[in-house]
Amino acid sequence: MDRRDYLGQSMMQAAVLPARAAYLVRVGSDTGFRRAVQEASTRWGGMTEPILAIPENGEIPDELRQTVATAKVEAVVNVDVDDALAQRAAAALNLTCIPITQIDQAGAAMFTCHPLHVNPPVQPSTLPVVAVEGAPLWQVAAAGLLSEDQADELRHTALAVRSGLPDEYGRTQLYGATHLQSTIAQFGEHRSNAFGSLPAAVWITAPDDVEDCLAFWNARALRPASRAGMPMLLLPTGQVQHWLGLAQQLTGMLSRPAEFAPDVMLLSRNVPQEQLHEIAKVLELQHTEEEVRAGTEFPTPALRQAPFTYRTDLDPRQWLLREREYGLSTSFDVHVFAGDASTLRFTSPVHFHTQGSWALIRAWGSPFDGLPRRNCVATLVEKAAEWRGDSIQLRSHAQNEYIFSITVPTLAQAAEAVLAVASARHTLSDKGKLGVALQAQADIAALLEPGVYEAVIALTTPRSKELLKELRKIKAEGSDDFAQLVELASMWGGRAERRYRPTTKLELPPKRASEAAERLCALGWAERGVETNCVQCGVRTFHPFEQTQRRPVCPGCSAPSHYETTADGLSVFYRLDSFVDRASDQGLLPHLLVIAALTEREPNSYFLPGVNLWFADQTRGEADVFGLYGGRVLSGEVKTSASQFTTEQLTHDIALSARLGVDIHLLAAVDTVLRATREQAAKLCSDAGLELLVLDKSELRRS
Repeated sequence: MDRRDYLGQSMMQAAVLPARAAYLVRVGSDTGFRRAVQEASTRWGGMTEPILAIPENGEIPDELRQTVATAKVEAVVNVDVDDALAQRAAAALNLTCIPITQIDQAGAAMFTCHPLHVNPPVQPSTLPVVAVEGAPLWQVAAAGLLSEDQADELRHTALAVRSGLPDEYGRTQLYGATHLQSTIAQFGEHRSNAFGSLPAAVWITAPDDVEDCLAFWNARALRPASRAGMPMLLLPTGQVQHWLGLAQQLTGMLSRPAEFAPDVMLLSRNVPQEQLHEIAKVLELQHTEEEVRAGTEFPTPALRQAPFTYRTDLDPRQWLLREREYGLSTSFDVHVFAGDASTLRFTSPVHFHTQGSWALIRAWGSPFDGLPRRNCVATLVEKAAEWRGDSIQLRSHAQNEYIFSITVPTLAQAAEAVLAVASARHTLSDKGKLGVALQAQADIAALLEPGVYEAVIALTTPRSKELLKELRKIKAEGSDDFAQLVELASMWGGRAERRYRPTTKLELPPKRASEAAERLCALGWAERGVETNCVQCGVRTFHPFEQTQRRPVCPGCSAPSHYETTADGLSVFYRLDSFVDRASDQGLLPHLLVIAALTEREPNSYFLPGVNLWFADQTRGEADVFGLYGGRVLSGEVKTSASQFTTEQLTHDIALSARLGVDIHLLAAVDTVLRATREQAAKLCSDAGLELLVLDKSELRRS
């Protein structure tokens, strides 16, 4: 039997997909667009790879940023943009850039295969069409582009292709008989919030208009690959009126359940509106101002009927810019060992017909819950792994059976990795050392229970700081009452013993005081006992129950003594464990109280109750709480009194959190945090790009 730290059997999922790229071309570049399409035509998933026209000033328009973010490509490939400009554009998109000549040899984009490897090894009855060199640009965008040599290499394979007559490049789009369609075999989304049924997008372009062809290409690249919710078609001006029967063929694409309206979005960047309406007549479409409607209905309604309607004022991007996760997925079981090797074994949901190609694997499931989505943590799972959303991404040869050995790091290991990246050096602070030890002794969640925290504070042995505070209080009151000073001196003078008290001195309602004191004993944080008050030497002494005697003796002068009693019998006193007493005196309890509250909110969490930090520029810092909060990194400050959160303190604390690169800044106090403090902290966090989490009395103390 394996004696490693076995966490049990868990269900996981994995997706197999190609590494996809975005191509950088110069604005208006016909040759750049053709070269990008030619490359995409030889890559698995190529139809979904966007092409980005980069302006001469290098500024990335929001539309392109949104396209890249939605497409979730792995890299950008420079086709014909100035190298320095391409590198700047890639940096702005947070992606690596490689020249197109190296796309199959280097960088993240190489982890894919030719469409031949994923298509069924049976030739279709009708060969798909593909554009040839010198073809009009609209045919290239619609069907893909191959050189003569590339087409010849496919002649006796399942991907044999042909060039077609002009109208065939339009008609074959209606039933997916283009070469580009073959690039998305065994490719799709395993998760998407895309709409259901949507109007068809019919794009009209001049035969060689780069802008319109590129806009169509990118719109189609973002269309969900796993569902035909938005049919798309690219048609040229000046030709469709000569294609006999096109309107009747279009009916097959438009005869869909009546779950949406209108039937068609007639789109173009540069074709005049008048010309769009003329083409609509050729296609036997009827103009409408009908309100846009989209979705899925149950039960499925009847099919829409001719005349089919169209509008020319709609933008499909509102439906295309939807969140999705790419790849075909499968589920499997895994035996998980904490911080040690675990084996992932599953059959690929993608069937590869030839060997020697590459693919990406994304794995996710409960073993990764609580881990921060940082690549320094991903490399603990597997040396070359990266996070993609909530999935660990691995690069692999394309196989039909996968076996991976990974390590599921503990949350402590993950927190250590994050700290190692964020700082030059770090250690537990004095409070942190005490806190870690105390957390190992008992469940600190007990501090959240009514009265427990207050009981600890009431039983904590006073130290010199508290004595000074009491003396200042007497001075401020203008009192020099001798009896008061004597009482204070008797409490503090020569104090060597830990404080002990009956429940009546815990400043809690009687029942709650008793319950809280007993809870501390159950935790091992306190002990019960009795008191002797020696008549001869005046020394009061706590005697734990297990050390009581039939005839008590004063430990100071050895004189016979007696245990204190009340009218109800023997007086019971409580005293903190020496370690807990020291931790409380050091101000650690508020830290642990906050950690208990955070962990209750997010059980998959891990925190250090105090960290000293050193940075590369020789500066230092200290975080009261640092850790992982439900998969996000958190750091912040804890105070007993919220009045200590001055502007200077807030500025310092939030600057430290920003420097650590955390996701959440914590501001916590045992008493009430005022609205003004919250608002000031929120503004500072917003400026620093941090989320603010405030905990105070309302969350930490329960009545």
